[in-house]
Amino acid sequence: MNELIGRIREIDLIKSHINKMQSFHIYGPEGAGKTAILKHIYDNWNDLHTHLIPIFCKDSRTLKETLLSIAGFLLQRSRSLQNIDKYKRIKEICRLSDLKDMNSRDLKNMIFSNIGYKKFCIMLDHLDCVTPRINAFLTPLKDRAVTITASRQSWEIADYSFSARLDYCLWLLPKVKIDNLSRRDSFLLMRDISGYSGRGNKNLFAGVYQVTRGNARLIKKAIGKTILPEYHADGHINLKLIMLDIKIDKIKAVKK
Repeated sequence: MNELIGRIREIDLIKSHINKMQSFHIYGPEGAGKTAILKHIYDNWNDLHTHLIPIFCKDSRTLKETLLSIAGFLLQRSRSLQNIDKYKRIKEICRLSDLKDMNSRDLKNMIFSNIGYKKFCIMLDHLDCVTPRINAFLTPLKDRAVTITASRQSWEIADYSFSARLDYCLWLLPKVKIDNLSRRDSFLLMRDISGYSGRGNKNLFAGVYQVTRGNARLIKKAIGKTILPEYHADGHINLKLIMLDIKIDKIKAVKK
């Protein structure tokens, strides 16, 4: 498995939890690299030599999005699923469009009837707002499948920075913290994505590290803008303007 820059320790710890069939929670600041790590684990799943089948839910901001992602994977794998409604009527589900017409309760029941016991490893990314409905889904899911949750919040008892009510068993999940990159690893990442040599661009790398504080996402965006002529003046690169434009880009993306 090819390792991400600066993430050997975290990836080894995650692999250890998966091999032990142990659910756990990943947390860290926005842009630190949680999604990149999960995607890396998912893309290199065969190197884990585990019988677990991975399901990667890239966006778990709402219960419906999470349920559709899991059910969609199960449908593609089985080609058809059976939904039994509250009147005990059986309906064959063969198309993704059929899933979108189902309510959350039926989706949840169908998922639990098809995932078996400890057969899947379900990765839930961007799980930053744990509503009561999501909480009610996570608790039994953790007992049916190896579950990896990822958010900016630590899910520690002392973490009151988000509006959520987690069941006690979710507070107790093992935690994997993803911090921003160290100065050395930040420089390695800059060199890798830019193709610049570290020695000849030491001042540039130092400046980017100072304004990004080692945040992997910001580093990638900042380095990408350093090659654009509008940020060059009198032989210098205006990093303050770059960071301002990155903030503006983020605001525009949210409004969309």
